[in-house]
Amino acid sequence: MKRFFLILAALSLSLLANAASSGYKIQLNVKNMKNEKAYLAYHMNGKTYSRDTLVLDGKGVGSFQGQKKLDEGIYIIYFNAEKYFDLLVGADQNIKVVVDTTKLDDAVVTGAQESVEFQGLRQFLIKMNTERIDLQKKYKDKLIDSTKFYDTFDKMTEKVMGYQNDLVERNKHNFLGAYVKGTIPVETPEFEETPDSIRSRVRYQYFKKHYFDNINLSDPRFLRTPFFPSMVDGFISRHVLQDPDTLAAAAIDLIERSKGDTLTFQVMTSKMINYGISSKMMGMDKLWLKLADKYYFSGQAKWADSAWVESLRKEAKKIRYNLVGDNGYMLSMRDSTSRIVKLEDIKAECVLVYFFEPTCGHCKKTTPVLHDSVYVKWKDKGFEVFACYTQTDRNEWMEFVNKNHMQDWVNVWDPYRESFFWEFYDTSATPGVYLLNKDRKIIAKKIDMKTLDMILNEELVKRKESKK
Repeated sequence: MKRFFLILAALSLSLLANAASSGYKIQLNVKNMKNEKAYLAYHMNGKTYSRDTLVLDGKGVGSFQGQKKLDEGIYIIYFNAEKYFDLLVGADQNIKVVVDTTKLDDAVVTGAQESVEFQGLRQFLIKMNTERIDLQKKYKDKLIDSTKFYDTFDKMTEKVMGYQNDLVERNKHNFLGAYVKGTIPVETPEFEETPDSIRSRVRYQYFKKHYFDNINLSDPRFLRTPFFPSMVDGFISRHVLQDPDTLAAAAIDLIERSKGDTLTFQVMTSKMINYGISSKMMGMDKLWLKLADKYYFSGQAKWADSAWVESLRKEAKKIRYNLVGDNGYMLSMRDSTSRIVKLEDIKAECVLVYFFEPTCGHCKKTTPVLHDSVYVKWKDKGFEVFACYTQTDRNEWMEFVNKNHMQDWVNVWDPYRESFFWEFYDTSATPGVYLLNKDRKIIAKKIDMKTLDMILNEELVKRKESKK
């Protein structure tokens, strides 16, 4: 019987231990706070979210705890808008923190080794940054010469790198090691054997290609760090040519490398397509259309709401055949005598395909400016307007043409709806403005008249002068 009770006791202790290891417990001892709230928050894709709350007792003690483990990442112990600090939560989630909110950098972390070493790293970097600022001040005040300054600075840099590399090596199988490695920029070779004329370009191309070598893009733990989302944003916005095709290639590469995990795949795909959708740069619709075709319309983006995908599909239909850089569709429409007029027959250097409605307020304002300020200026230098009335009321059309002195334009309409112009150009909003060059490629769309004037100056004057 005695042995039976001993077995039960041992089993109970084992179950309790397993329960503790499967959950999390972060105990706080805040020396200068009593009976007040503290919060546990976490980073996620560039934003912070609340995860847990506690009320400190009369001694300033309390615990964040739960039966299910936290997702590994960088968390925030938050007291108020000015008092908070980061805490790494790794595989071992039994952590103790002793802190005074007037000296947050001196917080003492014990328990989980990853969390302890992360706090040690924070304190080391704070110390080194203080030394760096002091060194720069001495140099500025001419207390040391440049040789002493750069020699000391290089030694400080080596000390930091050595500390980080040692930390990575000792923690290469856990999150702390992955995190620290991810913050270390990839070293770019000097390429000393490469000719001076192209060395900087070769080094930059290497830097771009290996930018994420220290990070596993399919590791969801990086989403819960403060540096990784901004690192991705910075790479796309600063280190990739802001051309839709170049951006699409870079975006697809990042998305494909994030596919090893459902969450990272979703976040990266959403981030990249939103970059294209939210961009104010002309032509970026090509970027999001490529991503929509490859991931959303193909069914790969299984997380996407069907209603949202359907709305995206409708927007895609509007732009698919009128992307900047692509050939403009050669419309065939009718003039006021019902004669067929073909866009491809216009001989002008640049042609503006202009869709309008007489009842449209913006059309009423834009049309006279287009005619009197832009067309009159450029018509003798190779510019023509292919003006498409989108409705079917002939009297309304002719009245608008006469009122705005548009008789010298190529005026067309489609009363029998035989050209399907709305399928090839986005006429859901008017005026619709599409500028085609001599090769009849769309070089600009949805632009105001001031921008149109600038582009025509570039195409019809500066470009010709550069060829002389």
